[in-house]
Order: sequence, then structure tokens, then C-alpha cells
Amino acid sequence: MIAMMAMGSFALIPNLASADTVYQSLWIRVGGVITQWGTTPAFGWLGAYAALVNANGTYYGGAKVHAIWATETRRLNYSAPPTPENFTFSFYAAGLAETSMVRRNYTIGNTTYDLFISGLWNVINVTTTILVNGTGALISFTRTIEPVVTNATGAFVVIDNWTHFALNITGIDLLSGLIIGGGYFFKEVKICDLNNDGKVDIVDLVKVAKSYRAVPGLWNYNHDADFNGDNQINMGDLTTVAANMES
Repeated sequence: MIAMMAMGSFALIPNLASADTVYQSLWIRVGGVITQWGTTPAFGWLGAYAALVNANGTYYGGAKVHAIWATETRRLNYSAPPTPENFTFSFYAAGLAETSMVRRNYTIGNTTYDLFISGLWNVINVTTTILVNGTGALISFTRTIEPVVTNATGAFVVIDNWTHFALNITGIDLLSGLIIGGGYFFKEVKICDLNNDGKVDIVDLVKVAKSYRAVPGLWNYNHDADFNGDNQINMGDLTTVAANMES
């Protein structure tokens, strides 16, 4: 139950195994770096996770997509350990609220997309005030969340042989950037498998624990470990990994 809750809008795929059904399961996981928001340079991260079943030409699937970005790039893109300081930081976050379509090698007009995920999207603006100690560790934070668009139509697409992506949501400028990892697989890709070794174990739990209580703007925030997409690494993320660990 916890694992499915963490996937948010991820739709259940029906059990299609039968003697009369020819089906193929496909699991997709990609990570990206946001570089552009409309005409404005930006920085941020995007993660997408999807599963797709083709049963005799009928497609079933679901997806989870979560992105955060800012135009004040230094707070998300540290090139060196930060100087400990208290600060206020604003960023944007987008999440897929309801999936309507998941396709690989999907053609619209003259364009073929390596991956196409459409549905309804929510976008928020988050302003966070962060208090740290002398070593930069978090003491406390407060934040305000303002909706930008709610249940807006849009699509996330991967193009150029899995090297670039775009996120086009009605009501905001186009987000675009580079794919930095992942791909498609014909066996299950576990959402909590952070080191991509095919299992969820103590290594993954330690990775999440190292970012515990981190929020965007702190050097140790790990976007990949934010499984529930609430823009902080908290007990929900730790519990999700623990619930999916293999004995």
C-alpha cells in the first residue's frame, strides 16, 4: 500500500496473463536536468517512471513525473559545498496528477517521440525560509505554497534518441533539458532502487537517510529520493524504501 501511494498518479495495470492474450510489459525510468524555462535559463531536476503493457494492441499503463526548477540556479546547482547561512529560496514544482496516455515511439504528425506521457498536471511555487547551524545542517524550515496551475493539460516527451526532453503544460512556459540517465526495460524497474542494481536494499535506504529532512535549496537534497513528490525528504520517503526492501 505504501509503495503504491508513493507513486501518486501511477495507474494500476491489470493482470493480463492468459492463454489467449499476447502481451509485452515495458518499464521506463529516466532522469533529466532542466536547462531552460521558456526563453529563460533555469536549473532543476526531472524524474519520470512509467510502466506500459501492450495487450494485443491495446495499451494499459501509468506514470509518475515530478520536476523542480528555479531561475536562481545556485541554490539547486552547487559546484562547491555552500557557506552556512540562513536564507529564503523560491522554486517551482510540477507533478503529474492524472495519467491519460503512456507511449513509446509515439508519432504525432511528422514527429516521433521516444516517450510520450500526457495527462493533467499541477504546478506550484514554493517559497522556503531555511535556518541552518554552523555546519550547514538544517535546524528548521517554513514554507508557503502557491498554486500556479491545477489540473492543467500537458505532456512530457523524450526526443532525439533519449537525449532531450520537454515538459509542455498549459499555463506555463515550456520546460526543456537533457536526459542524464535511464531508459526502457523489459523487466520491472523498482522505483526505490536508487543505485540501479536491480533490488531495493540497505544501500538504497542509506541513500535516502543521508538526505533525511533535506529540502530544495539545501546541498544534500536528493530529487531521486523524493518518492512522494512533496519536495522534501521525510519519513514518508524512508518508509517507502523500507516497505519495498527485499529480504
